[in-house]
Amino acid sequence: MKFLKKFFRHPKLIVAVCLLVTAGCGFFIKNLTLDNSIRQFFPQKDVSYTRMTETEDQFGSMLSIGLTLEAKDGTILTPEYIDVVRKITDRALSIKEVENIDSLTHIDYVCEQDGSICATQLIPDTYTGTEEDINLLRSRLSEWDDMYGRVIINDDGTATQMQITISPNKTSESDSTRQQRVLDEVRSIAKEETKGHSLKFKLAGEPVLSENSRAFMMSDLMRLIPLVIIVVLLSLFLSFKTVDGTILPLITVLMSTVISCGLMGMFGVTFTLVSSVIPVALIAVGSAYGIHVLTHYYVALDSIEGELTKEKYEECVFSGLKEVWTAVLLAGLTTIVGFISLVSSPIGPLHSFSVFTAIGVALSLIFSVTFIPAVLLLKDLSKVRTKSRKIAKLTDKMKSRLEKAKKLRGGKEEDEASADTLYSIFKFFCGSKTRLVLTSLAIVALSLTGLRLLKIDTALINYFPKTAQFRQDLDYIDKDFAGTNSVFFTITGPEKGDIANPELLKAVDDMQNQLQEDHESIGKIVSLTTFIKRINQVWHVPTTETVQETQTAAVSEEDSAQTADLSWGDDSDWGSSDSLSWGDDETSEEETVPQVQFNDPNTEYAKVLSGTMTTKEVLDLLNEAYTAAGGKNATTDEIVDELMKKTNYNGAAYYEIPYDTAKYPVASREELKGVVNGYLTLLSGSLGRFIDDDMNPQTMRITCQLRSHSTDETGSIIADAKKFAQERFPEGYTLEATGSGEMEYTMTKMIVSSQFSSLAVSLISVFIIIAVSFKSVWAGLLGAVPLALAILLNYMTMGFAHINLDLVTSIIASVAVGVGIDYTIHFLTTYREERAKSDDIVLVTKMTFKKSGHGIMTNAVAVGLGFLVLCLSKFTVLKYIGVLVAIVMFTSSFLAMTIIPGILNLTDPKFIRPKEK
Repeated sequence: MKFLKKFFRHPKLIVAVCLLVTAGCGFFIKNLTLDNSIRQFFPQKDVSYTRMTETEDQFGSMLSIGLTLEAKDGTILTPEYIDVVRKITDRALSIKEVENIDSLTHIDYVCEQDGSICATQLIPDTYTGTEEDINLLRSRLSEWDDMYGRVIINDDGTATQMQITISPNKTSESDSTRQQRVLDEVRSIAKEETKGHSLKFKLAGEPVLSENSRAFMMSDLMRLIPLVIIVVLLSLFLSFKTVDGTILPLITVLMSTVISCGLMGMFGVTFTLVSSVIPVALIAVGSAYGIHVLTHYYVALDSIEGELTKEKYEECVFSGLKEVWTAVLLAGLTTIVGFISLVSSPIGPLHSFSVFTAIGVALSLIFSVTFIPAVLLLKDLSKVRTKSRKIAKLTDKMKSRLEKAKKLRGGKEEDEASADTLYSIFKFFCGSKTRLVLTSLAIVALSLTGLRLLKIDTALINYFPKTAQFRQDLDYIDKDFAGTNSVFFTITGPEKGDIANPELLKAVDDMQNQLQEDHESIGKIVSLTTFIKRINQVWHVPTTETVQETQTAAVSEEDSAQTADLSWGDDSDWGSSDSLSWGDDETSEEETVPQVQFNDPNTEYAKVLSGTMTTKEVLDLLNEAYTAAGGKNATTDEIVDELMKKTNYNGAAYYEIPYDTAKYPVASREELKGVVNGYLTLLSGSLGRFIDDDMNPQTMRITCQLRSHSTDETGSIIADAKKFAQERFPEGYTLEATGSGEMEYTMTKMIVSSQFSSLAVSLISVFIIIAVSFKSVWAGLLGAVPLALAILLNYMTMGFAHINLDLVTSIIASVAVGVGIDYTIHFLTTYREERAKSDDIVLVTKMTFKKSGHGIMTNAVAVGLGFLVLCLSKFTVLKYIGVLVAIVMFTSSFLAMTIIPGILNLTDPKFIRPKEK
């Protein structure tokens, strides 16, 4: 008591310090940055993040904005709409942060031009918008569908898409601010250029997701915090019916919330979707400490007899505080332990949620035992007397109502009636050994069943409701185009130049085809092989010259020597000083050139295409194509493709990696590497996004677009790719996955590991706290049981309700431990007190329910209602949080009043029995 009097000697100073600290920290709230991008969530020291940044340094940024233009009146391929695409592309390219754009008017097209092979633009410079030009464009789009189909244009030609790549951030400016500025400029350009045209545009990509999440968060914070305050105010008013009792506990949690959020701004911690739970959690949970302090204050005030003097009043404040100090401290400590358990998580938002929620709870506790008593000590005694008389009147009214209710219930008081109900519930579920075992087994069985249905998915898109415009736009793009999600693969060879190895390129091409066949969610895969196959096709388009140049299959020894060093096409070069030869480019003049006898298959293709066929030959060809395409299961497109390959129409038979030596004038497959190197020379400057070096690549990157946002599916694709590479790639080559899709998948594993570690930490901490408090290891084990079961029931609920365990829902276990432990401690403490008074176990149990049952249920309902406000959030995942926390509050309080008394009554452990009669 002396310490309290000394500490509160200057209550005005205490109030001033509390308010100044709040104002000082609150000033930094303006520095808070709202960001929900996957890059913000992911730990930047993790190997996945490092791999992504290194890949971006090698091949360019993987951060992009997708802009889709949809024609309302039919085809997008009109001179008017193509002009709009060109203007948007040109203007967007002038944005400082834009690294590259793929669009209908700005994308490579590999073709033969003026006797040489080159990478030019899809729409040539000679384009004027005539019908002939449009038809040529349609032909080019169809001709190289692997490159353009569902990437640049959708299947029915009514919409086009452009990918605007944002360069990596090399400045001190925050990434979210920079991305938002680019997005605003792109949106402004799209609005201006589509104005007056029958075009509708949609935006997608990480910057768009971040923008929508910020808008949703701001809306939530503006609506939910006032609602939580109203809920808490109502519960406080109904509890105390006084201004002090209503306002002071609320002020303490608001102060702690302001300081916690201010500290986040002060230390540059990003405010994420997980962080938005902090204010709601603190207001719902933190007010309990102020309630405890004021309850004991009013009890002490009501016990004062005679005239209220300053000395008596101070004694009243101090005695009430002294009585409640230990209980409040223990309650606060256990709640802090629950929240702080997530500090072991490697995921930044979970780590910051853990730290700053724990800080907020600690501050709520501190303010409750400092700020509230200081304010009470500053009150005018005349007003205190007035409030005291009001309390007396309210007490008399309440007693009168209780008496009436008692008569209606057969003479039982409200607490007694409530205790009887709770005792009956306990008897039904755990009143005997058999019932306790059956109830426990039923809980475990149901939990394990639901746990098997639980899915772990960290896709950020799932946080948004499907009715949101942003989600609808994504669904449209995922349906009509290659998809808005992506994962990248990097393949590295032992030495420089090894990526040109046909053995590897053939295996990569097979892997890509296998992945697309096995996974419907893959919309498109584009890589170096896409370009190699295209240039190989263009070079082998049959012409009449092919027939004239190869009249015989046999080649003389002299001709063979020439063929071994043959430049493709006519006698001229490739349009540059470099010529492409079939043999080894490093063969010296002294070396003997091996003789090659080569029958060019293109000779027969050219004869067929330039000649006439009988009806039978046509039907035979169609039948062969029909059979090769899969027979009755084949589609028209597949049959046509096979028919084109069988006649090598437009070089279709050579749309492949140069691999079959029978189709090329080489002696071995090793010599085909020279052919690939020649292709790389021709495409020099156009492959920066796919290989690390134009001439001697050692690493290549594959872009895999996904039409699904399931991290489970992404993980399956990555696993299949790695398995294929391990089994089929030549020795020495490695494959790694990277990009936002891979990071989301990796984060699922992090969440699982962090859940195990945080639960282990929290349950062990609970065990230690209870064991120390009751001086018994058995007490610690007993106290952890209902919390463990409550967590299992939470996972069960999530499994049956198809709610994913993700970045946000993973915090529920911490809330369950942090708040649920109070119920356990409260019940155990009261039970031990009653056990010291009697050996009648039934009487002890009933009295425990009478004294603590109502309080436990009231607290559970209050906290549950506070979190249920989250059901009004715009985020789907926060709605889940609101419901799940409310359920956890019910289950943890239910288990504390069924499983624990069941075990205590059956075992009557030593720690619960009195040492002396």
